[in-house]
Amino acid sequence: MGFNNTAAQVIELQLARQGFSTIYSGNTTVVTTIGDTLDYNYFNVKNNRSTLEVYFNFGFPDPSNSRAQRRQAIVSGRTTTLVDTAASNVSAHRQPFFRNQSVIARDVLVTLECDVRPAIYQLLGSTAVLDDIQGSLNVGDPDSALMLGVAVNGPITGSWSNDAGPDWGAHLMTLPNKVMYDDGTHGDAVAGDSIFTTQFQFHKDSSDVIGQEFKFGIGGGDNEGGFGNNHVANIDDSQPTAIIKAQFGSIDPTFYDQWDFDKRKPSGIPSKVENAPLPSGFALEQNYPNPFNPVTLIQYSIANKEHVRLSVFNVLGEEIASLIDMDQPAGSYNVNWDGRDHFGRQVGSGLYFYRIEAGDFARTRKMMLMR
Repeated sequence: MGFNNTAAQVIELQLARQGFSTIYSGNTTVVTTIGDTLDYNYFNVKNNRSTLEVYFNFGFPDPSNSRAQRRQAIVSGRTTTLVDTAASNVSAHRQPFFRNQSVIARDVLVTLECDVRPAIYQLLGSTAVLDDIQGSLNVGDPDSALMLGVAVNGPITGSWSNDAGPDWGAHLMTLPNKVMYDDGTHGDAVAGDSIFTTQFQFHKDSSDVIGQEFKFGIGGGDNEGGFGNNHVANIDDSQPTAIIKAQFGSIDPTFYDQWDFDKRKPSGIPSKVENAPLPSGFALEQNYPNPFNPVTLIQYSIANKEHVRLSVFNVLGEEIASLIDMDQPAGSYNVNWDGRDHFGRQVGSGLYFYRIEAGDFARTRKMMLMR
């Protein structure tokens, strides 16, 4: 602790395991200023080798700054306690995660999955654009996330670079070690479900390590997240096959706020349309796109504070999904439906109805799901 001159010097503290638990703790003295920020990280020491934790501070104001890869805490007083035990992918105080640098113990065929729905929901539910930070493959249309496809880049593919061109770009979609599939091939379990897949064979008699690093790009662009915010996953080499279930978005809950990376589902929070004037009346708009697969956007407006219910029904009039059931202030809102019912099961192709009830206002519209 004490990185970036946040203390008089960098202090190394050896933590001790607490009994048979997974909790490690320790105490030390740091010369710093009460009220200031203290930068720190965890390291795993094994066989005289020190490995820095994989960490990204999603709340740091400048994600391109190297400090975004440090934990930060406010020194609240002469005695300050730091607790980093949250079982979460996104909490600033999540448990440390370390990339395993050991060579794999056996040959393993790894299936890598990328759930691209975080990008689709973000583009549907906000004004966001997925900027290509090293090119021009910016993505602002939710349909593009499926039409352009997904590529994976990084050490898991062999390297960031290749002989065909620069690190990122549309050419990645032509390379067999970079392109991913949503057509039922190359380990893809279900065609057309917005989960893109590819496979890699790793060998024990090589330099292949358990901890693999990678990053995704729609259409091959570097449009998933900021510099340094890459995915790292440890291969389970206890069996000859393994699956890495990754989510598009570099697990960034600040930018991808329409997706819950812990629950692996939409956040369930309707996105209020920013800078829109207060509506003069109530409205329920036609969903977009329509027909749709796998996600559609529903927009509505309420003129007064009301309890809002927005539900989806099948052709028999049975409610199959509840999208909104809460009090909301006057405003215009966006909410998404991903074609799943109350139990998270995908419903089949066909005609569905969505209905809003807000005070005395009620309106029903049709939509078509085509898988």
